[in-house]
Amino acid sequence: MRINLLCSDRHLPPQVLSTQKHEHWGGIDRGTLILVNHAITPTFSIGDFDSVSEEERQQLKHQLNIKPVKAEKDDTDLALGVEEAVHRGFTQIHIYGATGGRLDHFMGVMQILQKPKYIERNISISVEDDQNEIKLLKQGTHKIQKSLHFPYVSFIPVTENVVLSLKGFKYNLNKQLLEKGSTLTLSNEVKEAVAEIILHDGQVLQMRSKDAS
Repeated sequence: MRINLLCSDRHLPPQVLSTQKHEHWGGIDRGTLILVNHAITPTFSIGDFDSVSEEERQQLKHQLNIKPVKAEKDDTDLALGVEEAVHRGFTQIHIYGATGGRLDHFMGVMQILQKPKYIERNISISVEDDQNEIKLLKQGTHKIQKSLHFPYVSFIPVTENVVLSLKGFKYNLNKQLLEKGSTLTLSNEVKEAVAEIILHDGQVLQMRSKDAS
């Protein structure tokens, strides 16, 4: 079951709020207001709502009966939102509006992708904007389709001693050892209609991307 989480309106894929209007959405802080303003009623909303004005906060309280969390808390609003989505049974979580702002917030998003309990439960989490799509791949075989929208694909090792094979790419690999900090697997391209990624050991962040228009 899929849900989209909206954090802001920064760098959204074109028309995502119209083409995916009838899917499940969760509002993360100001993302809740953006959803409401696009006539989308969120399945749930979470945040301290410090990024909206008092007038906007009252509007949301009236329309959705929001209950802001405390600003001083142990998790980010997005982390709480992902936890709520998992609690409600969603297994495919697509995060929008989480890039293009503070780098510490972005690194926090990357931490969520690597959370062991989500990986163990096969919760698929991706971060998407108008130029990029990021998700974590764990040990096993994964398929990837050729995409004109995202011509480049990179693999960033996030565990020690990743062993990676690639088939159907511009640059194929056969049981290549990747240490953390390696940049060997940046800016590859899918050449076949469907390519294969085999993680013999370890985990990587898969980043699909395109150049800015």
